[in-house]
Amino acid sequence: MANFHGFSAPWAGFYDSVFVNSGTAALSLAVQLSIISRRTPQTPEVILPAYGCPDLVAAVVAQGARPVLVDLAQGRPWMDLEAVENAVNDNTVGIIAVGFLGIPERLFALRQIADKNDLALIEDSAQVFPPFSCGNGLADYLILSFGRGKPINLMGGGALLIRKDHSEQLARNSVNVLGALAETRVSAGLVWRLRRWLFNLLLTRPLYGIMEHMPFLGIGQTLFHPLSSIARQAPVEGLLEAGIEDFNSRKGNGAAWSEALLGLTGKGWSRLAPECFDEAGGEGPVVSSPALLRYPLLAPSRQIRDKALLELNRAGIGASVFYGQALPAINGVRELVAVSATAFPCACDFAERLITLPAHEDVRTADINSVAGILLAQH
Repeated sequence: MANFHGFSAPWAGFYDSVFVNSGTAALSLAVQLSIISRRTPQTPEVILPAYGCPDLVAAVVAQGARPVLVDLAQGRPWMDLEAVENAVNDNTVGIIAVGFLGIPERLFALRQIADKNDLALIEDSAQVFPPFSCGNGLADYLILSFGRGKPINLMGGGALLIRKDHSEQLARNSVNVLGALAETRVSAGLVWRLRRWLFNLLLTRPLYGIMEHMPFLGIGQTLFHPLSSIARQAPVEGLLEAGIEDFNSRKGNGAAWSEALLGLTGKGWSRLAPECFDEAGGEGPVVSSPALLRYPLLAPSRQIRDKALLELNRAGIGASVFYGQALPAINGVRELVAVSATAFPCACDFAERLITLPAHEDVRTADINSVAGILLAQH
């Protein structure tokens, strides 16, 4: 398990850290450990949302497990809790609770379902930092990703956080899954530093806008990629600590977005961030001012969403539909889940009405006001 030489990670009280080559690899390892602890005699199954990144499916199938998709709650980025319970059977080994753009899943409710059925609860916190379970140990395993577009960008890599009681059990049972992993090294030499400089340069306002209009770069596209390898990969020394410090010093603009877009609620739009955090507050303490990767909205209809998207991007705002489709509609995924997207009406509706807005630190007050004017004019 990783040591930080005096640096205290926000999860250190409840979890041990294993750093690997990607967030997908970390999730796949969590699935593998869930299978081992459950010892199911049949093909193991893992429950996950029908809307999300196709890497979720890649992580599950890489362990020979079957991904079992469940629909979303209406108008929310969360799994429908009743659908989760109905999906559990004797082959189920775990539930993947996926955070969305800074909004965590309903971990308290999912923990109850997991406990009732003796299942592992995996918090996929690739888009949420710090993970919801950091201060309470709710999830058995936590997943972090340090790649492009994540809360902490370390130019790649990820981490599997294992709750300490599970770490102790692995040691007692001499389970050598983690010790058997190959190791790769990341060197902070000149080539790495040049890549990092170039990457950050391309993310600047004018250059990223140009790249978005170059289809061959694939920016914003949602594609399925099989998981090719799982290996230990420690971050460049000091980089994680610096990344967390930088994250903690950022000033979020979620509150500014919510205030500017308040008028949309009377026009049938849904401001997901404040609504979801208000609802989650009934199940336990939540972050009071979440750091959002992007600001999510649900339009009244796909037609209005598409019109707004066109107008916003004409104005250079950089709006996005994010994944764009429910998981079964994505090439490469539908063959693995063997179920039509029509089986998940809420996930399809969510994908069709979702629009996300940039929430990084370069977004100016003038940008927010411009977006508000464009969206309020939609009907």
